[in-house]
Amino acid sequence: MKINAEQAADFLRENDNYLILMHNSPDGDTLGCGSALCIALQKLKKKAKAVCPEEIPHRFDYLFKPVEKQEFEYKNVICVDVADTKLLGEMKAVGDTAELAIDHHSFHKEYAKRTFIEPDSAAACELVYAVIKELGVAFDKDIANGIYTGTATDTGCFKHSNVTPRTHIIAAEMIESGADYSSINYSMFVVKTLGRIKLEQEALKTVRYFAEGKVAVLTVPLALVNSISDIDSDDIGALANIPREIAGVEVGICVKEKKEGEYKVSLRTGDSIDAAKISAQFGGGGHARAAGCSFHKTTMEKTVETIANACVEALEKV
Repeated sequence: MKINAEQAADFLRENDNYLILMHNSPDGDTLGCGSALCIALQKLKKKAKAVCPEEIPHRFDYLFKPVEKQEFEYKNVICVDVADTKLLGEMKAVGDTAELAIDHHSFHKEYAKRTFIEPDSAAACELVYAVIKELGVAFDKDIANGIYTGTATDTGCFKHSNVTPRTHIIAAEMIESGADYSSINYSMFVVKTLGRIKLEQEALKTVRYFAEGKVAVLTVPLALVNSISDIDSDDIGALANIPREIAGVEVGICVKEKKEGEYKVSLRTGDSIDAAKISAQFGGGGHARAAGCSFHKTTMEKTVETIANACVEALEKV
């Protein structure tokens, strides 16, 4: 059942003992949603905890330091920024029991009993903001940091075409509420670990071009990842943006080896190509400018060939 922010707030107000689930390969949006909503519920004297199936990158530690650690048996599952419960990995079965999902993906599977979804929103944090507003919880620095992080990271620091006037209005309100925006922006978009620099240096050597330079593919073999210490999933995930940063490239592709025979593909595109439609051909999805899919029981070379050809065909139809 699709609901709005007011109805979502009514449900949260009337119930208790919440388990908030955030998706695998966690990004700033799902983590910002999880921390902000959890803190807001705890301010209402509710029992709430936010859980991610995979380890949370250390640069997001500031989001969860203010979250009170509570021990209780959960009764109500909430999924934030989770389009499909398969994105919960080992916690998929828990996600399948969700009472509420808050999301902004156009390909959302509507697995929860209640779904608050707005595909035109730049980030799921915009929807969590609306729910917290309806709950009547004041936006302090801790909640504001979560909402600001989600809106900033899912818009590439407000550079992407998914940004709307509301996105800026929400970000401005979060700054007024105490969000440490300068520190967040520096951590998210400027500073890099030494391990990440080494990873980028090696990964750049793998870049290949198709369609007269309009398509660029960067590959990340597992052996490369294992050869560099002091990196985490966040460092690896950041490689997805690099091919699209090359002048003249309209479709940037990053192919990462997850384990033998299994590859994760990330697409970044310009305004003329829909990354989500290309990814959907292979069982994936995402947003128009950023999407992804996975390939199984294959090779790196075959994966590159398949996804590159699909992108070249999409360009030819423009």
